[in-house]
Amino acid sequence: MGYSDKTIGGHDTFSAKTVPAAPNPPDRRINTVLDGRYLVERELGHGGFGTVYLASDNKVISRKIVVKVMHSEELANDWRKKKFRQELEALARINHPSVIGVLDSGETPDGCPYIVMQYIDGVSLRSLLTPEGLPFARVANLIKQIGRALTAAHEAGILHRDLKPENIMVQTSQDEEYVKVIDFGVAKVRNSIIDTSTARDVAVGTIAYMSPEQLNAQPVIPASDIYAMGIIAYEMLTGKRPLNPESSYQLLDMQKLGVRVKPSDLRTGLSGNAEKIILKALSYNPEERYERARDFGDSLSSALLQDDEQTLLAPRKKSTEHTLETAHVLFVDIVGYSTLVIDEQARQLKQLQLMVSATAECGSAKDGHELIAIPTGDGMALVFFNHPEAPVRCAVELSRALKAAPQICLRMGIHSGLVYRVADIKNNMNVAGGGINIAQRVMDCGDAGHILLSKRVADDLGQLARWSGYLHDLGPAKVKHDVVLHVFNLFGDEFGNGEVPLKFRKTETHPSIKKATIIIAAIVIVAVLGATGLYLYKRQPALTPTSNNTPTSKATPATGRQRSLTYWLTYQKMRNGKPDSELRQSAGNDIFGNNWRFQFNLTPGETGAMYLVNVGPGKNQAQEYNILFPLPGVGQSDPNLEANKSFKTDWARFVDQTGVEQIWIIWSVQPIRELDEIFKHASLTRGVVTNSDDIAKLQAYLKSSNSDVIHDKEKKQTFVKGTGDILVNLVELTHEAN
Repeated sequence: MGYSDKTIGGHDTFSAKTVPAAPNPPDRRINTVLDGRYLVERELGHGGFGTVYLASDNKVISRKIVVKVMHSEELANDWRKKKFRQELEALARINHPSVIGVLDSGETPDGCPYIVMQYIDGVSLRSLLTPEGLPFARVANLIKQIGRALTAAHEAGILHRDLKPENIMVQTSQDEEYVKVIDFGVAKVRNSIIDTSTARDVAVGTIAYMSPEQLNAQPVIPASDIYAMGIIAYEMLTGKRPLNPESSYQLLDMQKLGVRVKPSDLRTGLSGNAEKIILKALSYNPEERYERARDFGDSLSSALLQDDEQTLLAPRKKSTEHTLETAHVLFVDIVGYSTLVIDEQARQLKQLQLMVSATAECGSAKDGHELIAIPTGDGMALVFFNHPEAPVRCAVELSRALKAAPQICLRMGIHSGLVYRVADIKNNMNVAGGGINIAQRVMDCGDAGHILLSKRVADDLGQLARWSGYLHDLGPAKVKHDVVLHVFNLFGDEFGNGEVPLKFRKTETHPSIKKATIIIAAIVIVAVLGATGLYLYKRQPALTPTSNNTPTSKATPATGRQRSLTYWLTYQKMRNGKPDSELRQSAGNDIFGNNWRFQFNLTPGETGAMYLVNVGPGKNQAQEYNILFPLPGVGQSDPNLEANKSFKTDWARFVDQTGVEQIWIIWSVQPIRELDEIFKHASLTRGVVTNSDDIAKLQAYLKSSNSDVIHDKEKKQTFVKGTGDILVNLVELTHEAN
């Protein structure tokens, strides 16, 4: 099979079974808005998988972004659909300043998936290549960055498989050139959550940059990308590729014979050391190439600059001296991470990485090489070296973004202090020192939604009018190793958590605070409930549950359309704080044990507004009404839930005292303005309804309970049915000593 020079040369990506497309009609996506946010402005490129557009993000002051939309004609190709989704997974895994960042994903109205990525204000490496080759210093700078970007991808389990000058962008900032590796559309993703096994033998890539093992349909490895990188290095220095075949078969034969025209034959002044390094990367046998792309890039960079000291790679450096410098650290983690099932842990971490990459503050710091991001298992530490306000602005941006992802319970701590930059065992940049340790201790003082600051950071921000009004002094707290830190809470109407953290409430003397506590799970994806400071107090003796499969009429049903919803509990027995059984399901009418943990699950029968209220003893044992959902005080102001989609809460535990926990569900076809106002007022008083008029109005709704309940023993679910535009139901969860 023959190929044109255009296909072999790298202007198009080749994949098996590619059929030439017919001429495209005028693009209907231009000037359309995706998901009410991304305005498509013009086409940037057109490839085998999809079309790439320049667009603007209307929610972030019209910043420029890139949207890649899959071709509609490819929707029937299962392998291509999965590879498109896998590109999103690949980009989400890699966190490196020289790799393009992914911001969002979605689906067009006609069902085509799309990916939103950073807009790179630069040019492709292809456009910079010249017939005589680029200056040595310029190649040294670019190849070093390419090598480090590839190594970051390989360590994340990603093989690019289509590295070529078209897929390397170069942008200029303050007379410095920076690399961005793009287009992971045909990348190989190790341990991918997306199964593409139905098409294992599909050959992908650009022929002229394929390694021998790719052409032989053998498994690709990091050395395969290093081979492509060697071709690019040769081309940058000489203006030509080392091999120029007329077909893939001829290319394979030429690879076996080795590089006949040495780079020094085409480029005067190229050192023998540099040539030796390039030819090593172009070895026919993968095991003879460099083990890491970073090693190749760093070695060639040093040889081109004729810097003997640089050629000694970091693992062999003998110097143990480190330089102290001030860093501004944002430490974040997911609250309750250890209680999540493994796949949910991975999903939330991935979503957190996407959110962090999407922040303008991180993007700016990455572009300036002034940010080190360190994974911590259940979160990450973002170490900024550019500006004292950088972690604060990033935290506020993250807090606002979390409104769209309430299932993620995130807490944040910020501190500025001295750190060392050090290399870890894999020679990746890391950070050590008190600056990062104290940021973690500050974070540990908070609950979900909190942005806590050390006194040093608060003192600096207090001098700035734009921040001083949002600082709230929490006082001293004893942390790990009996260290005492003075902590401040940063919050406003649209960010942070105004509740006093539990760690600081323990010093209060109010009787209601001294009671045994538990965070109630609300019937939505509301990990933010940890931020409400909700307490479940001791209840009256357990009530006798209704019998299985027996309807219990609570009131005479109103006439009107039939409404329904379904709920159930996922629970697990606990002993001494550790799981003592497998996960089990219940319709909610069983008798549970004190301290057992549970999740509340709900599926509404149709789209509507949901309101949740907990009723129990409060101050002086007087009856108190606590709002559970929505929570306007922490950004959860929209009560609407979608039909036939299951929601579940974060894990919670029953308190240590025997009792009955009561949760009232109010479902409505439309949001109820009166309840919206009541919940808004309550958000100003820590979630408690205190206004007597509001209490009377709320009681009127609760008294209008009009639902029938069926506990299905076999399905282990509870079905709630009623008529009319408003459905009201009481959920009672009985628990006792076990």
